[in-house]
Amino acid sequence: MADNSGFFSNLRVLDYTGELGPYAAKLYAGLGADVIHLEPISGDPLRGLGPFYKGIPGKEHSLQFLYYNAGKRGMTLDLGKERGRKIFLELCKTADILLESFAPGYLEDLDLSYEKISMENTKLVQTSITPFGHFGPYKDYPGCDLTCSALGGFLYLAGIDNDKPVRASDDQAYRMAEAYAAVGSSIALFFARKTGMGQFVDVSCMEAVGMALENAAQYWDLEGKIRRGRGKEAGTATIHPCRDGYVAVVAVMGNDNEVMWESFFRWMKEEGVKEGEVFEDKRWLDSSYRSSEEAYNTFCRIFEGFTMKHEKSYLYEKGQEHRVAISPVSNGKDLLENPQLRHRGFWKTLYHEDLDGEVTYPGPPYEFGDMDWRLGNPAPAFGQHTQEVLEALGYAKSEIEAMAEEEVIYVAES
Repeated sequence: MADNSGFFSNLRVLDYTGELGPYAAKLYAGLGADVIHLEPISGDPLRGLGPFYKGIPGKEHSLQFLYYNAGKRGMTLDLGKERGRKIFLELCKTADILLESFAPGYLEDLDLSYEKISMENTKLVQTSITPFGHFGPYKDYPGCDLTCSALGGFLYLAGIDNDKPVRASDDQAYRMAEAYAAVGSSIALFFARKTGMGQFVDVSCMEAVGMALENAAQYWDLEGKIRRGRGKEAGTATIHPCRDGYVAVVAVMGNDNEVMWESFFRWMKEEGVKEGEVFEDKRWLDSSYRSSEEAYNTFCRIFEGFTMKHEKSYLYEKGQEHRVAISPVSNGKDLLENPQLRHRGFWKTLYHEDLDGEVTYPGPPYEFGDMDWRLGNPAPAFGQHTQEVLEALGYAKSEIEAMAEEEVIYVAES
């Protein structure tokens, strides 16, 4: 059984999510909640997604599944069968939060609407995470991370000038929605504990993406401008190659920002950069000049002549000394070796008996003064805690074996 010594050890979360949703429940597991990850008999689709441990595909090898479900207990349950639905309602009686990512109308068609579930537990908070939410003209449309990122504006914002939109790696639209789902569930839970009234929380991925665009919509609304990246405005959030990768630099922003540019110019002068004296020209303080092809090409030629002689770490440390906003563009290897993250103990290593090996995980997304975050046990094997959970509900071993025969549930071999 999972270690529930954390601050939220009296909180139970049911997590019936797949590719969309698991991070929301993971945030509760990290604080000590008893999170039960429910899977269909066919298995969580996340189990079939790579990358896999040591490149070997398998139900227990998906690194995505291992990461998003660490610290949870796991059981299988077929909601298509009447006995499965009965068990689901019994579990809901014991839960504080139900997190699910079923298509709108799916649970209602199974006679498992929020109204039906809340009759069993009036304090239950049910949070549904879907591409477009439970109402509106798009509610029944299929969606994925890519479509939500595109419709929500995230792809376009990442592009430059008239170049095609750019997709962020992995499933960032899903992660945004899951973070909001965790926050929304907590607010609803606080309300439930104050009033005794649970509620249905409807989270739309598309809306979550829209929340992440800062002021892009307002730029158009108020100024008639389409805001995108500044990738070709010289020295203004531009990315440049160096000896071992890339760095991003903000040498100046806006017009007449002499303080920032002076720091950058002073650094170039002290380094003895070839043609560095060009940066002394006051034209560089004018964003219209920096946006010109001439300025961009000149900046790249001179600055990259310098950066290509040095590694990211040198450029970062020297830039910090001169108060220049420059940063390494980190890859996975850089993150694992980052001295700041290592000093704070961010990376956590967990031994997996089934894999006969260790897996390194990102650590807490926050640090508390008097609360402990924990990674918890490895992600559950398929059906690992099915029998344990059902016995806690009062089912006899013979009943559990019969339901396993009927494929209402799956029980892992002990």
